[in-house]
Amino acid sequence: MRYVIVGNGPAAVGCIEAIRRKDTEGTITLFSKEPEHTYSRPLISYLLWGKTTEEGMKYRPDGFYENNGCRTMLGRAAVGIDPEKKQVTLDGGETLPYDKLLVAAGSRPFVPPMEGLDGVKNSFTFMSLDDARALGEALRPDSRVLVVGAGLIGLKCVEGIRDRVGEVTVADLAGRILPSVLDEAGARMRIRNMTLPKELRDLDEKLRKVRADKDRAIGEQQFERAAELRDEEEALKQEREEAEKKWEEDTSKTVQ
Repeated sequence: MRYVIVGNGPAAVGCIEAIRRKDTEGTITLFSKEPEHTYSRPLISYLLWGKTTEEGMKYRPDGFYENNGCRTMLGRAAVGIDPEKKQVTLDGGETLPYDKLLVAAGSRPFVPPMEGLDGVKNSFTFMSLDDARALGEALRPDSRVLVVGAGLIGLKCVEGIRDRVGEVTVADLAGRILPSVLDEAGARMRIRNMTLPKELRDLDEKLRKVRADKDRAIGEQQFERAAELRDEEEALKQEREEAEKKWEEDTSKTVQ
């Protein structure tokens, strides 16, 4: 049996693993327009944020394809499928025959027509690793960034870049962020969390870590250590409350 897979994301990886559970002899050929080892696309915002690396974005080991007897043709795109002849045409003109075909190429970003967009020097979409690399190269501490779209992808982009630029503005046709997910109250809460200053977000991260360490210490019956972490947690909570109060006061003065 000749299996051909178009795409290299979670569906493609799951297909390879499922095939090999049932068929250890058939040939598997995978090709993808992206020249990358399979990686988690949702993590591109964390890559820009500095919370992961390109290596850490891989969700299968480097030997995954070879270990599963899968031939890869990365950096190649499908330009045609002939279901009668059962063959796929690649961008180089060659054809690839198949007995079973999976098309799991994923989606691509839609850029609505906007007057003047063609003249924007630094214009990016935000879906692939290449998108994140290109955006990251263009970012500067004094950059002013306009994100068009307040859905999940747009807000993930904001999350990844907000500490690396001078200003971020989000625009959307809807009257609130994440309109398909949140109501007005939920959107306001999310905006508030997104606009917290880095000092408060860093304190929140410390609090999460201390609480996790405390719970782990309790689970391991290290009660003396757990008591120390509880005291550290209380001190951090107090510090955060004071920092948040100051931020709200400063914000109120700015609005007035």
